[in-house]
Amino acid sequence: MALSRMLMRNSRTPYSELGKELGLSPQMVHRRVQHLMDVEIIRGTYAALSFKAMKAMWVIVHGWSKANSMDEVAHDLRGDPHVAIMQVASGNYVYVHGNVTDAVGLAELVTSVQRSAKLSEPQVGIVQTPPLGHDGLSGMDLRIIKALANDTRRPVNEIAEELGTTAKTVRRRLDRLMKEDLVQLSINWQPDTMGDMVSQIHLVLKEDVPNEKAAYLMIKKYAPGIIRSYTFSNVPGFILLTYCNRNAREMQDTCRELEGEGIFTSVVPNVIRAIYHYPEHREAVLQELLRKTGKS
Repeated sequence: MALSRMLMRNSRTPYSELGKELGLSPQMVHRRVQHLMDVEIIRGTYAALSFKAMKAMWVIVHGWSKANSMDEVAHDLRGDPHVAIMQVASGNYVYVHGNVTDAVGLAELVTSVQRSAKLSEPQVGIVQTPPLGHDGLSGMDLRIIKALANDTRRPVNEIAEELGTTAKTVRRRLDRLMKEDLVQLSINWQPDTMGDMVSQIHLVLKEDVPNEKAAYLMIKKYAPGIIRSYTFSNVPGFILLTYCNRNAREMQDTCRELEGEGIFTSVVPNVIRAIYHYPEHREAVLQELLRKTGKS
C-alpha cells in the first residue's frame, strides 16, 4: 500500500528513492511494481495538468445513488467534461471528482452528477487548493506533459529527441512543473483487485477542534493507512479520509480508534468497490491548450 501511495503522488519517482523510503532495493521495488501491474492494481501511469495549472477548483460531489446500474452512471458521466474520477462505495454511495473554473461550471457539474447518479441530496465539497498564481505554461511545457501522458517514466533523453530539444531543457522544465505543482504524475489505481479494503471515512470534527489538531493526529497515528485526506473550504470541520485496511475487522478497529480520539462527533466509513477514470477529459483540456499555442 505504501508503494502505491507514493506512486500516486509522483509516479516518476526513481525506484532507488522509493527503495530508500521503503527499505527495499531498487530491484525489489521494480518487481513489486511489476506485480501490481500484472494483477491490474496499477493500470498504467499518466501525466496531466494539475488543478492549479488549469486554474480550476477541485470539487467532490457525493451522496447515495438511486440509479439501477453504476456502470450506466459511469457511462453517462463520460458526457460531462468536468468529471475526472467516479468512485462507488458500499450501498451505491458515489463520489464524483471533477474540476470547474467558475460558479457556472460548478452548477453544471452538480446538476450532471445529480441527474446521472439520481442523487436526491448531493453533497458538494470544494477541496482547498494552492494559490493559482504562477508564470503559466509554455508550448514546450505542454508538449512535455503530453509526451508523458500515458507513460510518466519515459526517459528524458527519449522525450527530448521526440520534441526536438535537449535533455537539459526537458529536465529543467519538468523540474519546474513538478516543483510548482503544475503537473500531476500519478497512476491509474484500481483497489478492487487487491485483498485489502479501501474506505472513504467521513469525519466530522467537534466545533471547538481546529483542523490543524486533526491533521497532526492523522500524521502521528494514522499515516500508514492513509491514501489521501481532503478538507473542504465550503464545509468547515468535515474531513474525507481515504484509508486502507487489510480486512473488515481492522477497518472496524480503525473506526473505533478514531471515535475514541474524542475530537470527532461522527466517524462513518464507506467501502470503495469500484473506481472509474476519465482520462479523455483531462487529455481534452491539454489538447485545447496545445491548439491555442499552435503545437498540437
